[in-house]
Amino acid sequence: MVVQSEEELQARINAGWRLKRDAKGFRVWDPKTGAEERISADLEDVAARLYARQKYEKVKEKLEKGVEGGLEGDLAYIIGMIRTKVDSRAPILQKWAEDILWWQHVLSDTTTKILPDLLARLRVEEIDLNDPEKTAEALVRHYVELRTAAQGAEALRQKYEEELRVRDEKIKMLEERVKLLQDAYNQLKDLYDSLAARTKLTLEYFLRQIIPYLPRDAQETYRVLASRIQKIWEGIEQ
Repeated sequence: MVVQSEEELQARINAGWRLKRDAKGFRVWDPKTGAEERISADLEDVAARLYARQKYEKVKEKLEKGVEGGLEGDLAYIIGMIRTKVDSRAPILQKWAEDILWWQHVLSDTTTKILPDLLARLRVEEIDLNDPEKTAEALVRHYVELRTAAQGAEALRQKYEEELRVRDEKIKMLEERVKLLQDAYNQLKDLYDSLAARTKLTLEYFLRQIIPYLPRDAQETYRVLASRIQKIWEGIEQ
């Protein structure tokens, strides 16, 4: 199920659902039941703001308990203080505070997740202490490489998903054909069983009711013929 409207998303948050973020975007989950729902891409900005607020509340809770929040906690605390001082009747200021909190969240993710990986990719000859611009250019090149690799991986993922979809459609088509063939086989088997039973009854009736009234030479001929037919049926059943 996908959350399609801001009101629906806010209702989930008010009910105690939590926001999560992954490679595909945002989703909400219920800690009580474990249920999860994807959030529509049209609500990405709204979800991002709510996610940033959620992180702020979490850091604020740690600060109130005396747990160090680090630089991210300090920034979140400052932004939180700004939000508490902004008049709720001033929507522009409210939006300004939310935007600052969002960008703080972006900068935090950049410095804690992206930048360390980029720095680890730098070679010794790419680091120039006298000319930081060269080092920055090297970081940008590595970022482009990472982005290109990610785009290539995403293209491969989409390709494999499409191949899996086509394969699943073929499997479904083959399963339907197998079902049709099975139904046809069952009908033919029922027809054969009915024909065999009726033929045996007809043959038994002929042997008991007709042959005794035939001439003696004809009786022997029909008994031999009936015996051979009986063996044929036995061979077919085996």
